[in-house]
Amino acid sequence: MSSINTNVSAMAAVRSLSTISNSMSNTQARIESGLRINKANDDPAVFAIAQNMRADLNAMTAVRDSLAFGRSALTVARDAATKISNELATLKQTITQGQQQGLNATQIDSQISDALANIDAYARSATFNGVNLLTNGVGGVPGVTDNNLDIVRDIQGATTSVTGTNSTSAGLSLTGLSVNSGAWSVAFDNTLAPANGELLTVTVGGTDFTFEMSDGSAALTTTPTATTKVFDVQFTGTDSPLQIIGNLITRMQDAGIDAGLSGNGELIIRGAATAVTTTVTGAAAPTQIGGATGAIAVVEGAIDQMGTRLAGLGANLRQVDGLSEFTKQLTDSVREGLGALVDADLAEESARLTSLQTKQQLATQSLSIANQQSQSILSLFR
Repeated sequence: MSSINTNVSAMAAVRSLSTISNSMSNTQARIESGLRINKANDDPAVFAIAQNMRADLNAMTAVRDSLAFGRSALTVARDAATKISNELATLKQTITQGQQQGLNATQIDSQISDALANIDAYARSATFNGVNLLTNGVGGVPGVTDNNLDIVRDIQGATTSVTGTNSTSAGLSLTGLSVNSGAWSVAFDNTLAPANGELLTVTVGGTDFTFEMSDGSAALTTTPTATTKVFDVQFTGTDSPLQIIGNLITRMQDAGIDAGLSGNGELIIRGAATAVTTTVTGAAAPTQIGGATGAIAVVEGAIDQMGTRLAGLGANLRQVDGLSEFTKQLTDSVREGLGALVDADLAEESARLTSLQTKQQLATQSLSIANQQSQSILSLFR
């Protein structure tokens, strides 16, 4: 049936043209944004997954920033600690030279004081954005807001913590060091067999640091006072002499006493100790080491401490570098996965656009033909 009121062919052509126009709009949007899924209504499930992945990528950016900050702070601390270690090596040379006959001890002591001032300057200057890992417990350092470092290492918020140290001359037990400074030595024999209540006491600046042996079977017998600090040294009947001495050294170091073991198995107490006494069975009477031997022993203790601290900073830096590289690789992997989910295939979209343009032209021509059909009805009335 032919009708001028209802043109079925034109209506079909309009519907086809509208569908093609919508498809062209979607294709053009994909080409402009580069995304196959750009809105939730494009594919709700995939879009939700993509949003979670984008949130993870943002969190990874924050992790990488934290790791970069931590690396910078650790690098500054490492470089300053290396300078301190180098200064200690020079200081040992200076003290050794000071024993040479004919040299002025006062001049050598002046050089020692300058070296200690340099050590303090290196430690105080090792500040990055308010973080200084070499002046823990030192007050009044300009620009320092924190002596510890917390580094975010993953998107769950887990952190790697680095505890600062006191690597100034005071923290290294070098205060008052001179060419004739001394240290204390405690020798042990094969009868070493501590019992509950036996003591080793180190006097520093009017304060007694008392280390009491204990197997845990009874309370400590020494009473702490304003001038007496008491520390337990745990041992068991099966501990070897080396283990017992090691436990003692650990507790002394915990108390801030610079103690170590010499090559011949003697306990060496360095720093500003003015007296050392002991009642431990198998321990000889403490002796003071003077002159070059004592002063060098003090510096060697500081060198050992800085070596340990440098090793710790190096290990922390290696860990941060590894985490940084892993986070970068993980970020790239997540981006690749996100792209596989939502990125548009531009070659495919280009081919689709060309096809839709051709269809649009054909639909337009079809609509034009359909609109001309009503004109042919006039010929029936001529």
